[in-house]
Amino acid sequence: VKFYKDGFGGKFGVYRIADCVPIRQRAAEPPSEKQQRARAILALKAKLRSSQAVASGIAGAWLSAAPLFLDTESTGLGSDAQIIEIAITDASGNVLLESRLRPTVPIEPGALAVHGIDDQALANAPIWPQIAGDVQRLLRGRVVVIFNAEFDARMLQQTAAAFGESSDWWREVDACCAMFLAADTYGATNRYGTISLANATCAAGVTWPGRAHSATVDAMVTAELVKAIAAIRLALDRELAVLLPREEVMPC
Repeated sequence: VKFYKDGFGGKFGVYRIADCVPIRQRAAEPPSEKQQRARAILALKAKLRSSQAVASGIAGAWLSAAPLFLDTESTGLGSDAQIIEIAITDASGNVLLESRLRPTVPIEPGALAVHGIDDQALANAPIWPQIAGDVQRLLRGRVVVIFNAEFDARMLQQTAAAFGESSDWWREVDACCAMFLAADTYGATNRYGTISLANATCAAGVTWPGRAHSATVDAMVTAELVKAIAAIRLALDRELAVLLPREEVMPC
């Protein structure tokens, strides 16, 4: 019944609703095999751009560097806390170092309730200077994956300082935090934007080989967690390789 021009020179018509005839709906045809494959490819490519897939790619990069895994138990959480148990493993679960340590400060009740290690259990344990050389030889210049890397690094530095030992060599360690990687993969579960090792392993379906809050067990479980995260990207890549035409599959 009338035409209008917009500000850009375009022209559009205005119709009287009573004069209009409803559009006949065509029966929807099922998507062809090619369309189904194209949709599946688009869906997989979207997943590969997700934060979970990005985190999985990072986990894979860590594993390609043949990392070591470190965990510690401590006398507490404060600025004077020290390590009382330390373990280092490789990605296959081989234990390269495990030791309890006798600190110069008492174990706090809260820490004792978590790991169950009391002063009596450490009566005959070595002190930090007796194992510091072994720890340094294993970790220096390596990629080291730790669940809550900032905390364990601080404990190591505080323990060394308590015995008048230098921890400058730690600067040559490429410390990677599995806690933030797990939070990016499975989502944060607390107000700090992180996730506990227990919650992360539950989400990943990782089985614990022993008691939690044992340095050796926690290091081994961290390795399995990182491998589980890395497997997410590998599975997506395999699915995409199956769907893509042969000429589009990128060589390894």
